[in-house]
Amino acid sequence: MSPRTPLALLVRPGLALVLLPLLLCLPASSGPRHLHPALATLPPRMLWAWERPEDLRGLPADTGVAWLARTIELDGRHTLVRPRAQALQVSPGTVLVPVLHVDLIWRRPPRFSDEQRERVIQEALDLQRSTGAKVLQLDFEIGRSQRPFLAEVVSQLRRRLPPDVALSMTALASWCAGDAWLAHAAADEIVPMAFRMAGDDAEIRALLARRGQFPRARCQAAAGSATDEPMPALRTPRRYYFSPRSWTQEQWQQLPAAAPLDPT
Repeated sequence: MSPRTPLALLVRPGLALVLLPLLLCLPASSGPRHLHPALATLPPRMLWAWERPEDLRGLPADTGVAWLARTIELDGRHTLVRPRAQALQVSPGTVLVPVLHVDLIWRRPPRFSDEQRERVIQEALDLQRSTGAKVLQLDFEIGRSQRPFLAEVVSQLRRRLPPDVALSMTALASWCAGDAWLAHAAADEIVPMAFRMAGDDAEIRALLARRGQFPRARCQAAAGSATDEPMPALRTPRRYYFSPRSWTQEQWQQLPAAAPLDPT
């Protein structure tokens, strides 16, 4: 498969999920909920290694890699699975988190059937078993009307993963800014992507500049940024970084470290 940006990171203006003028009126929220023990073992900086050749040897101890391991395409009634096709090189001891990316083929809208849901869950379980990872990340593009499908995938997957394995999921920034639907999501970690925010960009950046964190408590333990966009100064224990091109040593050496949450 040719390298491309995950669709979950390319937010179309038509998929905006909140009325952002209301964001600045949101009350402050409490901190993140109970941290899964496996998440505590992750370093504070994680590089997303997408579907392109990546040489990440020599990363410091405070930096791990969340690597695209498998892609599922939901295409009408069909479910197509593509394993990673590009080389990934890391040093021994580098913390690795496999990522399952679910891609929706909008020209042939998915049926979101029970069979497709079960296939996604089975592929995720197989990915965790085959890698032995203690943290698994789900990267899923979804629109408002398909939220129940994603919520059920996450709920069932969390129940069927071993208790000592943490489930992470990416999220649109708007889900974590003014949209409360993730409050009861079964994922152990939610990673709002503070980039590729399309028409919501200015409002969300203003919100983050004022608060230093997303207002939704479930979205305060981690956040994602991109190397080709301004990075908000966020108070969050862990930052994930996306590069639209293969990483270079100069790039990752210049990345800011994660900032802890304000205890107040």
